[in-house]
Amino acid sequence: MTQETDKAFIRKFIAGNCTPEEQERMKVFMQQPGAEELFDEVLNENWQEFKKEEQTPDTYIQSFQQRLKERLGTTADLQPRPLVKRLNFYRYAAMWAAFLVLGAATYGVWQFSKKDTVQPPITMLSSHNPDGQRSRIILADSSIVTLGAGSRLSYPERFPGNTREISLEGEAFFEVAKDPKKPFIVHTGTVQTLVLGTSFKINAFKGQLISVAVATGKVQVERKTTGAALAVLLPGDEVAWDPVSDKAIVNHVQTEDVTGWVKGKLSFVGVPLSEMAVSLERWYNVKIVIRNRKIRDYRMSIILDGTLPLKQSLEVLKATVKADYQITGNTVIIQ
Repeated sequence: MTQETDKAFIRKFIAGNCTPEEQERMKVFMQQPGAEELFDEVLNENWQEFKKEEQTPDTYIQSFQQRLKERLGTTADLQPRPLVKRLNFYRYAAMWAAFLVLGAATYGVWQFSKKDTVQPPITMLSSHNPDGQRSRIILADSSIVTLGAGSRLSYPERFPGNTREISLEGEAFFEVAKDPKKPFIVHTGTVQTLVLGTSFKINAFKGQLISVAVATGKVQVERKTTGAALAVLLPGDEVAWDPVSDKAIVNHVQTEDVTGWVKGKLSFVGVPLSEMAVSLERWYNVKIVIRNRKIRDYRMSIILDGTLPLKQSLEVLKATVKADYQITGNTVIIQ
């Protein structure tokens, strides 16, 4: 064989591509003079170039040396260098293949996890106050709700998505934490109130007008089904919407009266006594019966201190409408 042919044969052997017959020929070849030197020369070819590309661990070199010894059937002290260019190619190909497989698998798992990750269900909470009781609720976004007597508030434990939505049946004052990117929406039957960050009061009892009064900020009240605006309110504005006639009336109110409700101030402006009695029933958890029909529609503009006992509020009404009252157990009779 010529030297180049011998080198090609050695490279084939090193690469592990020899047949069993060729491996036996290699053993015979290695017994010839100068064979070991040529073998070492092939091992050293391109070594410097390969060393620049990658640092090969000593354990790998020792393992490779042992495999060559086993194939050659010799105990000679071979000093192999890292694989020649062809083996270098195989090694890099194997490394890249492993990387791509692992990368693809990892990406696939990530995509699968991303796609199939189930968000924990959102628990809906509900707060209900019986007549005569009020409560203060702090929502997940730090908004504060003062829930009135005989009222119910439904709200999520956290606010996912792009909005903060709750539902009210009854009466409540809201102090909404500002978040321009996440509107705060209060659903009250067929009407919804939309704000970004403000304070306002809503009355939304069944069978009664729905009213929204603003203390600070800006509020939009709209139909829930169509989104059509009923009113855009600024501080001191109040809208009263009649679901029967589908009419909305905007009035001006004192902002102190709106915020005063939180502290127990009950403000009535041009309200019939019969309607005022309903509010006092909820506030004090009593039953009020107006036997004198002549005063049932008597309209009053008055401010009562709800932190005082019921009897003191009744004394104010007695002096105003010139009517006496009687308290029997949990029932108040105005005559």
